[in-house]
Parts: sequence; structure tokens; C-alpha cells
Amino acid sequence: MRRLFALLVASGLLAWLAGPALPARPYVPQATEFEQPIATVAGTAGAQGWRSGVIRAPQRFDLVGLSWSRARDVDARIRVREASSGAWSAWTQMAGAHGAATGTEPVWAGGADAYELRLRRHPRGLRAQFVNSTGTATAPRRLLTALRRGADGALAAITGATARAQGSGPPGIVPRAAWGADQCPPRADPSFGTVQAGFVHHTVNANDYLPQDSAAIVLAICRYHRNSNNWRDIGYNFLVDRFGQIFEGRAGGIDQPVIGAQAQGYNTVSTGVANIGTFSAVAQTPDAVRATAELLAWKLTLHGVPVEGQVTVASGGGPSNRYPADTAVTLQRISGHRDGDRTTCPGDGLVRQLPEIRRQAAQFAPDLPPPAPPAASVTLGAASAALQVGQAAQLSGQVAGAGGAALAGAPVSIQFATPSGFLTRARTTSGPDGRWSAQIATQYSRTLRAVVRAPGGELAASPSLQVQVAPRIGLRAPRRVLARRPFTVSGSIRPRRTRAVLVIARQGSDGAFRTVARVPLRAAAGRLRAKVRLRRPALHRLRIVSRDDARNLAGRSRDVLLRAVRPRR
Repeated sequence: MRRLFALLVASGLLAWLAGPALPARPYVPQATEFEQPIATVAGTAGAQGWRSGVIRAPQRFDLVGLSWSRARDVDARIRVREASSGAWSAWTQMAGAHGAATGTEPVWAGGADAYELRLRRHPRGLRAQFVNSTGTATAPRRLLTALRRGADGALAAITGATARAQGSGPPGIVPRAAWGADQCPPRADPSFGTVQAGFVHHTVNANDYLPQDSAAIVLAICRYHRNSNNWRDIGYNFLVDRFGQIFEGRAGGIDQPVIGAQAQGYNTVSTGVANIGTFSAVAQTPDAVRATAELLAWKLTLHGVPVEGQVTVASGGGPSNRYPADTAVTLQRISGHRDGDRTTCPGDGLVRQLPEIRRQAAQFAPDLPPPAPPAASVTLGAASAALQVGQAAQLSGQVAGAGGAALAGAPVSIQFATPSGFLTRARTTSGPDGRWSAQIATQYSRTLRAVVRAPGGELAASPSLQVQVAPRIGLRAPRRVLARRPFTVSGSIRPRRTRAVLVIARQGSDGAFRTVARVPLRAAAGRLRAKVRLRRPALHRLRIVSRDDARNLAGRSRDVLLRAVRPRR
């Protein structure tokens, strides 16, 4: 009887401990974050730069990155001390954060309690940013985590539950829920672009992690990207560990062209696969190479893109980009991060394996089923693609279902292209005949597209459409002035600019106007003003013009006719 009672008590405790883990996914500890200022830490400065002493962290940490207040190249290196054994890791170079010069990408430490730094220079406002995602930050948390993991394992042995959840669709992908993404919810809805190429990355962390560590690594990277970098979500679309496990990264759907934060200037036209580990000198494992190839073969084929050959895309620019904005850049369909951006990622070891990844991807691609026909399609057109500020773009299009029949009541989003991807600016719904229309006012030239959500939830986008916008320029001047006497010309320009030109033309004896002066104008808060003299008595024509640039077409004001007369004696 006592044995039965003890068994019931033990079963009840087991159920209580494992309760949150009863769904078909493993127990994921609650992640914690903390930081430590390093501005006052003692160190030594020399010809090789600055080196700290041993810095003990406030709690045990699994992942660490650095941030500072002003843009500097610090060339940071770190080594960490494993809390249980006291052993020190090798020195690891910390990659610069994507698109910023005020921090680093995080480095996986896996249960460390101290660290040392080597920096080219000690920047102002230096701080260490930590994440613990294994439930080991403090002694009470370590005890609770050990109990929960033991209960989770025992329950799995009793019930036959699988060790990890599997995602749907080829290949097997660990979904966000299985690595604890509920602890890292996106800040905003996903944005969608196109997938024309795949970038291969590495995450720059120790390579001696275990299979059960991988989910915690992904969670820690997500928390760092979201909360320390202030990104909307984890930057990578997918992550692959050295055991060949594939993890879903940024939210939005593994089969959708989700825009990540993984290759500055190319995020809208690519997908990013991060290999968990550091491959600056060593090679990735065969299992991971195969998983990366299989994943990219599936992903590129899904979006109707070949895995072999090259593609030319327009650079989006940015401080980390190797090419200025709008430069035509030719990439391999499967490229390394360094091919587009100023970085050593994915490391020399993994770069040497890219040909093998491409070869295997080409072998996998023909075996994949052809992409299913789209559940919907949408078109986009404009009554006029050249507008002036203040005019709304008159947009229209049609939505069709999988068979080409008109799709009524479909939600349509009108999106603008931005450096961070396409963002929704207006919404409408298709009518009974599948047609839709919308008006959008914009001060600047834009790249637009329409996106429709099919009844099953699948998204479809129209081809992009360029709408060019010219500034609105006003001009005020007197109609009669005295020759050789100064007078004032004023005007306005919207959207605001800092420069414009006043063009003065004089009428000749043949009645034609010929330019006699071009007066540079400086704008303040959108207002223009200049002092002008006309040398000869004659009829003059004045106009203000602005040059075209990346934001607007060239603009001009209306013409003002002004007569200069001889002063009376």
C-alpha cells in the first residue's frame, strides 16, 4: 500500500513538473537576459590593442555579444570560461553586427561564468549583452531545470513521446514552437519579398555543442537579435546545426518569401541559412553540408528558382554592403554572405564547401516535386506612373484563383519597397469580378506591389511597379522691376530640399527666350529666397527647377514673366 501511495505521489510530481511539456515538444527553459558595463573594467593597453583581465559575469550565460555607443571598428575577440570545469575556450573573433558599427554578432558560450576580451581599441559605452537560454543562470534555476528535464525525459520514456517536434514539408524542419519561439515573439508582422538566391552564413560560436543544445542556441540568437539589436525577429530564415538538424528561423512561413535581416542590401531577394558554429578555419560536418544543400534545393525550387548558375540583382546599399545602392550585382544562386557584404562570413572553411553544397543541391532539386500552382494571382497597374506631389496614384488590378477565375472578396495589400523590405501602406478587397482599386498619396517615387492572401492563407504578389513623383515648386516674383536694381524672388518646394536653381531667360528681338543666368537657391524649411538683378531692360522669363535624384523626378515651377524697365532720371 505504501509503495502504491509513493508511486502515486511520484506520478503526481512528475505530471506537475512535466505539465507544460505534455504537448509533443520538449521542455524549453525560460530564457533570461542581462548586461554588464565594461567601461570601468581594468585592462592593459599596448601595441596590440586593449586586453581585459578575467571578467566574471553577473550570472552564468550561454551567449554573449558586445555593444558600444559610437561607430568604431574594435576588432573584438573573446574567450569564455566554462562554469562546470573551469576550462577556457579558444579565442574567437566576434563578427560585426549586420548593418551596424556599434556592436557584434553574438557568440555561443554554453554555460560560461567568466570571459576575457581583446580589442583593437576600447570604445566608449562598451557593454556585454548576455542571454541564458538553458535555464542555468542561477543555482535555483539550475535545480528547477534539472528536475524539469528529468521529468520530461521520464514522461517521454513512459508515453513514447518523440524527443523533438518535426515540421511539415520537405525536408524535416524543426518548427519555431519546438525551440521556444514563444519566448521570442516577433515585434511586427513579417514582410515578404522574392527568393532569387540563398545566402550561407555561420553564427560564430563554439563547435563542440551537443544535439540537445541546438534549440537553446537558436532561442538565444533570437533573443539577442530581437532584444539587444532591436530587430523585429531572429535575422536568419533557417539555421542548420552540425548534426544536420534544420530549424525554422524568422516567422512568416517556411514556404513564404519572408524577408530576414541576414544579408544587408539583399534581404528582399534572398533567403538566409545560418550554419551554427564557426568555420573560419575548420570545415562544416558532412551531415550539415547535406542538410544545407537539401534545404536550399527545396527552398529555391519552391520559388521557381534554379539552384545552379548566377543571378543579377540590384544592391540595396548600406554600410555593410560591398556595393553602392542600385549597383547590379551578379551572385551565384547559392552564395556565401561575403559575396554580397563586407564580412568574412561564412568563414574560409565553409566557403571552400560551397561548391559541394551547390553540387548536392543540384542532385536533390530534380527529385523534388514541382511547385504547386499558385492558389491566387494578382495584377497591379496605375492610371499614370508619373505624378506630382499632392496627386494620388490611382491603382487597380485583378485577383484570380488557382484556375484563373475571378476571386471575389480577397484581401489585397498595397506595399512600398523600403530598405528593410516591402511594407504595407494600404488595404482593399477585390470585388465580385475580382477587380480592385485603391488610391495612395506619396511625396516620393516608390516601388509598389500588390499582395493578395488566398482563402487558404497563401500569399501571392504582383510584379513590381515604379511610380515616379516630381516635387511641387512655387514661384513668386514681381511683374515689373527696374533694370540693375535688386529685387526679391521667393518660392517653395515640397517635399523639402536644400537646393534648387532659378533660371532666368531674356526675350530677344526675334521673340525667343534665351537663358542669361542660373542662380543657385538654398532652401530652408522648404522655402526659397534670392536677391536678383536684371542687367538690361527687356521681358524676362523666370522659373525654378530641381534636379532628379533617388527620391524624386526633376521638378519645375510655373513660368513667371517679368519686365525690366529703365529707371527714370
